[in-house]
Amino acid sequence: MMSRIPEQATKASGNWSHLLEGKVVIVTGAGGAIGSAIAQTCALHGAYVVVADVNKTAADETTTKIIGEDPNKKDHVMTIELDVTNEQSIQHLVKSTVDKWNTIDVLVNNAAIFTFGAVEDVTAEAWSRVLDVNVRGYALMAKAVVPLMKKQQSGSIIQMASISSWVAQPEFVPYSTTKGAVLQMTRNLALDLGPFNIRCNAICPGAILTPASANHAASIKITLDELIKEQEKNQCLKRWGTTQEIANLTVFLASNLCHFATGASFSADGGYTTI
Repeated sequence: MMSRIPEQATKASGNWSHLLEGKVVIVTGAGGAIGSAIAQTCALHGAYVVVADVNKTAADETTTKIIGEDPNKKDHVMTIELDVTNEQSIQHLVKSTVDKWNTIDVLVNNAAIFTFGAVEDVTAEAWSRVLDVNVRGYALMAKAVVPLMKKQQSGSIIQMASISSWVAQPEFVPYSTTKGAVLQMTRNLALDLGPFNIRCNAICPGAILTPASANHAASIKITLDELIKEQEKNQCLKRWGTTQEIANLTVFLASNLCHFATGASFSADGGYTTI
């Protein structure tokens, strides 16, 4: 049994500035606020990053931010237009990644859509779409990368869940349902993939200020300022989180510092689920 323990798990790391040095990381939904922050931070820590998003323009913007004024970084980043509901699109992503960098070390399942509203107002089509992206899309991405991870006997899958996985919120039925499913998928993947040294964990962000925050406020007929104050009142730290804080946690979970964590859900909610 002891022979299965990776060497990195037994030695202290003195390098905290390049936690993902040489790792190949796929980030879905990397054109959005949280996904972009994750992709940029992974690159900052030395990863080769696949910036994947259904919106190619948004993905290109993230890639441009990663490259900045350093042309050498062009070899460490790749933009791919990706529809996580389409297996052909996913296979193209995996093939392009392996052709360029030979492997895939980390998958960050982050792509998601928000569907809000009273349950009687949510259409069957809206239900199908949110389940297709937020649940089936995560499963199809895992399906595509797992064979390679099994072959190399290592890998990390990080799934973006939500505090909505745990607590009820007004008019959140479709979104909360999908995020609850993500947590259970994470646990089952961890169980099935553990023997192959593949870890699977979930991150549950709380109130993170992004462009989607204004849409949520509008859906429940309050202003963004009112939403901010209401959320701050209900959490220990009395503030909203940032996309960078979610990105930092993602890097930690993807790194060799986190070899013994799998099947876990990590809340980053300012203490919202504590109160």
